[in-house]
Amino acid sequence: MDLTSAGEYCLKQMVSVLSNQKTITKIKVKNLPLINKWQVLLGLSDWVILCESISEDQVVDEKEENTHGHEFVGIHIDFTNKICTIYHTRKLKEDDIVHELLHVRFHSWSEEKVNFWTDLLLKSPKSLFQF
Repeated sequence: MDLTSAGEYCLKQMVSVLSNQKTITKIKVKNLPLINKWQVLLGLSDWVILCESISEDQVVDEKEENTHGHEFVGIHIDFTNKICTIYHTRKLKEDDIVHELLHVRFHSWSEEKVNFWTDLLLKSPKSLFQF
């Protein structure tokens, strides 16, 4: 079982996600309308966005003495192939999706800035055009 550090980007290696034709081969995709909506709004239409449910037992929190069994939502980003996978231990909410996709679109932003814009965009999506 691969372990994931809570609160950090998910560093789990992806296995053969795409074949040469850029078709999904090994990870089930949850095609959520919210992902499609925010993918377009954030200018990520050329990206493949995947979701993978993981067990809380796969999550280790280093801040809590490396204990297992924590809730987690995080993203692994493959900039070369324009593929990202949102790993989650619970059902994804819209704020999770916006937050993780902002990490893709603005990867140099701090966690604070991503949190700020996530809240702002969910209150007023028109703010998107003020980046």
